[in-house]
Amino acid sequence: MATSKWTDELLDRMRHQGDPLADRAAKLLWENRNSKEILEELRIISRNHHVNNLKNVKPLLDYFQETENVKVSPEEIEAFRISAKLFNNYGFRFCGLLFFKALPTGYMCPKPGHVLESTKLLVNYAARRVMETAQFVFAVNNANWYQSGNPGLESIQRVRLMHAGMRMALLNDSRPDKKWNMELGVPINQEDLCLTNHLFSLAMIDGLDQMGVHLTNEERNAIFITWQRIGQSMGISPELYSNNMEDGMDQFKTILKRQSAAENPDGPILTKALLESMNELLRTNISLERLEDLTIYFLDDKRSWKSLGMHKPTIFDRIFDAIVHFLTSLKIWQWIFNHNNSSIKGGWFTRIINYFLAKRFNLEEHLSRYPKTNLLESITKIILVELSKKDLQNPTSPNSGVDTLVPGKKFFMSDELYKEWDLGSYEMDINPKDL
Repeated sequence: MATSKWTDELLDRMRHQGDPLADRAAKLLWENRNSKEILEELRIISRNHHVNNLKNVKPLLDYFQETENVKVSPEEIEAFRISAKLFNNYGFRFCGLLFFKALPTGYMCPKPGHVLESTKLLVNYAARRVMETAQFVFAVNNANWYQSGNPGLESIQRVRLMHAGMRMALLNDSRPDKKWNMELGVPINQEDLCLTNHLFSLAMIDGLDQMGVHLTNEERNAIFITWQRIGQSMGISPELYSNNMEDGMDQFKTILKRQSAAENPDGPILTKALLESMNELLRTNISLERLEDLTIYFLDDKRSWKSLGMHKPTIFDRIFDAIVHFLTSLKIWQWIFNHNNSSIKGGWFTRIINYFLAKRFNLEEHLSRYPKTNLLESITKIILVELSKKDLQNPTSPNSGVDTLVPGKKFFMSDELYKEWDLGSYEMDINPKDL
């Protein structure tokens, strides 16, 4: 068996490295602020989609000048185009996987999860954090994300600066009970950045297979290349660049093996906050236990039951999940049921799959409501419709500990995706017989 080039020695060293360019900018911007003041400013920055107000701040001029110079090759531009087209077609599924696969996988890793718990970014402000993460995914999934002034690049610049601010706030917190444990590495370090990048790419590809959406090799590679370049623009060190998708998968598995654990004090707290926010968005339309079932299915890791504080699935559920995961991982299955095969969409195959999904996740009500739509797809669309009604910028109680959101500013930065994904048909207040 070949030895991985992603050695413990390299990755241990990367855990003690942040993002020098963004860290310099953060120091210039917040050098005379305490940790609490920095985190409060970060919350304000996170509510704004654009960075125009930051570009005029003198200490940040060099930062923005350097981060706007993204050089790409013709081959990469073609990969961006393919990846963006896939997102236009299946982006709502990406969002479902963000909620039930990508984020929970990250929560299985105690070291990066401790950053979220320490800043209370997800514990006290779960709905807002979910919205902001989803909006970042929306912003960068366009073919021209790398161009100056594009919402994708602006989101990258903003989030990269926020990461640096969080590092500065956590490392310089003078309160005795908040002193950062350097055995964890620096907050949001290079290994954690790599892990997060793979959660937005390789984990998504795997999740699409679990949803029954099987991409061609060219399409899989396009998503991987796109997110590799996004990761590089986010400040990932050249030492951690992956040469190809196989190399990237090796890195992803190596990091997960190092970092994920059953003994995980912050995992249950983070997972509960995430799923309760989803449950609230669905107006208890789907029980918390069913949302845990969805998460368990997509994680496909029995350690997650304890690591994330979720219930133990039944024998039937485990057998069902194992069979589906086995079938959808087969190359011949993926070839036969390729997403471009229009003959299987909305026909007998979808109805059979829906029947078993309804039994597995106790979603018979959704089966009668959307009989021709994949059930996991309909759940994701309902969540997105509810998110689209929320106001990202103006909480009703800005000084309260509860992140209450009200209708107002659009969750979608344009109406194109809302129309493209036919989300108007998934209003929970609409009678499906009227559609």
